[in-house]
Amino acid sequence: MGLRLMSPAGEPLIDRRPRALMCRPSRRPTWSACIALGLASVGLGLLPWMIYLATSLPASSTAYHWAAAWVGLDAMEAAGLIGTGVLIYRRDPRYCLASTATAALLLVDAWFDVTTAPPGSGALASLLMAAFAEVPAAALCIGLALSGLRRAGARVQPPAAAGTSHDAAGRLCAVRVLLIGSGGREHALARGLARDSAVTDLHAAPGNPGIGAIATLHDVVATDPAAVTALAARLAADLVVIGPEAPLVAGVADALRAAGIDCFGPDQGAAAIEGSKSFAKQVMSAAGVPTAAAATCRSESEVAAALDRFGPPYVVKADGLAAGKGVVVSTDRGAAMRHAEACGTVVIEEFLDGPEVSVFALADGETAVPLLPAQDYKRAQDGDIGPNTGGMGAYAPLSWAPPALAEETLATVVMPALEQLRLLGHPYSGLLYAGLALTSRGVRVIEFNARFGDPEAQVVLDRLGTPLGGLLEACAQGDLSSAPALDWLPGAAVTVVIAAEGYPASPLHGDRIDGIDAADHVPGSYVLQAGTATDSAGHLVTSGGRVLNIVGSGRDIAAARASAYQAAGLIRLRGGWYRSDIADPAHLAATRA
Repeated sequence: MGLRLMSPAGEPLIDRRPRALMCRPSRRPTWSACIALGLASVGLGLLPWMIYLATSLPASSTAYHWAAAWVGLDAMEAAGLIGTGVLIYRRDPRYCLASTATAALLLVDAWFDVTTAPPGSGALASLLMAAFAEVPAAALCIGLALSGLRRAGARVQPPAAAGTSHDAAGRLCAVRVLLIGSGGREHALARGLARDSAVTDLHAAPGNPGIGAIATLHDVVATDPAAVTALAARLAADLVVIGPEAPLVAGVADALRAAGIDCFGPDQGAAAIEGSKSFAKQVMSAAGVPTAAAATCRSESEVAAALDRFGPPYVVKADGLAAGKGVVVSTDRGAAMRHAEACGTVVIEEFLDGPEVSVFALADGETAVPLLPAQDYKRAQDGDIGPNTGGMGAYAPLSWAPPALAEETLATVVMPALEQLRLLGHPYSGLLYAGLALTSRGVRVIEFNARFGDPEAQVVLDRLGTPLGGLLEACAQGDLSSAPALDWLPGAAVTVVIAAEGYPASPLHGDRIDGIDAADHVPGSYVLQAGTATDSAGHLVTSGGRVLNIVGSGRDIAAARASAYQAAGLIRLRGGWYRSDIADPAHLAATRA
């Protein structure tokens, strides 16, 4: 049964299949959209002219009085112009064919006008019509067709190496993708994109050595809007996928869309839902999204008052981006005060009891579709103790969670937040991450993020059976409602994060990493690289805190966990470490209870 939202008057506002809900934002027009609108408008403008011809010209055996000939030719031109405009708007490369056919019709019409015109003023009028309307319109259509063919030619890959398959290579509908980012999440995205046969050319910037095995890498500053846009234009990218939050908050998506390049990721204003915890709280409050009571604090006295108000355990969050390490949850008031002092502006909120869950939703500005819920492990050490990290592991699906959790989250959390952002002038296109606490009082939002969670994305994307490239492109083009229903693979996935010595406080860089090939050969497992680089001797070394993600999949959580830990045990890294209790049966039993 489809989810149905009702107005106060009892009228249905939304009536769609369970995984697609709608809001109605305005969309920023691009140059291609303007051209498409112009062509369609000209085509529609021919309709009154055809009516005039059909009703005013007398029947005659002479061509210039033959109403059916004039009307028929103009009708085909109108259909060609409108069809070309619609195809350009939908970014359907078949507009090249429609544009070429329309150009031919316009040239035939111009010849027809000039050669069959009556002598005198009629001949002059026909000549002016051909010179200043039909021939220029034909030239525009030919230019559009040539531009589209050049773009399509740029997408054709060289022949695939032996043992590989590129079923879609060389087709006009092929998609060239540029992926922005360099972490484990981006390696998971790259893996999913590379497995989509419609993605025939995959690039990444800056990427990492693991991503470089399946994509062409480019050296670019990911947070520089001009540099990313220039790279995307040079590559003739059809789609840019932005992985991490920093480029989104820096406005990279805005620059790409302004250049007419499809982008998966929200604009700068919408990304503030992650870039500012206080802004996120304002959005939640205005939208009626259930969340923890909170206070934004900018001074020591405000911090002290908020800590008194909410009591222990104290929850103190840095207002800005902090790479997943800006939160302190502690019963130590002194530690909470010190964290607040170090961060400047902070959000202090009441502690939420209950297990934490991550629910992602794809959004295209109008439609939102939830993905498979997952659970990650934020604390550094076994037993959920130690400092917060960016995430030390994750698993999916959640057999203990309410069956309708994703749909409930979509209706009560995601859609209200998206609608509020739309009202603020920032329709949301990309991935909205809702971090939830399943409390004794119901679902409560802990945080919003403007991108896939890391490491939850590694297990969610592992279970996704629907081709990833098509989904992300549908989001970028505002066409998610026409995408097929999501297909989830049976079984489960577990990821274990291997961290560098000193993480999360001061991770050491430059330590050699071995054993990846052996780990990749463990049945049901594979390795995703995160904080890695290549040294001058060509060896793989650490370059970040979270170094590798070991993903295991199997018929159930137990099998997936066994595969992941077997592979993790084959990695050799001086000082490397990982939690041993990711998806531990005892933890799952306690969570279920």
